[in-house]
Amino acid sequence: ASRSQLDRWWAAIEAGLASTDPVSLRTPGDSIPPPRIWADKNPEADRRLKLARAALTTAAEELAIPLENVLTPETLRRLAWIPPTPLTEDAITAALENGGARPWQIDVTTQLIHEAFVEALQEPEPVHDDAS
Repeated sequence: ASRSQLDRWWAAIEAGLASTDPVSLRTPGDSIPPPRIWADKNPEADRRLKLARAALTTAAEELAIPLENVLTPETLRRLAWIPPTPLTEDAITAALENGGARPWQIDVTTQLIHEAFVEALQEPEPVHDDAS
């Protein structure tokens, strides 16, 4: 039975080899870069992620549950990479709902994420070098 499709498969192989379009298994805009390169690619997102992760880590410790149970790392990364506009608690709630967060996770994290993202908008304190 597989031999009956040989011509079809061979034609697909030849078409692929002749194509100049790059092969992609992802849809455009579906992925975000790994957080380790955010500081160079998108410093604002890096700051949002770090501040929000710190706030959620504190909440996880207070609740005595793992951080990834408070909110999945992927949901937080996506939210930090492209925050909602306007940056309001309602917008963050909607983004968390769209990201699949459970109601209790939304209740625990919305205000913390909002505060972290607002703090990230503030100018970081300059580092003073007292040695000079």
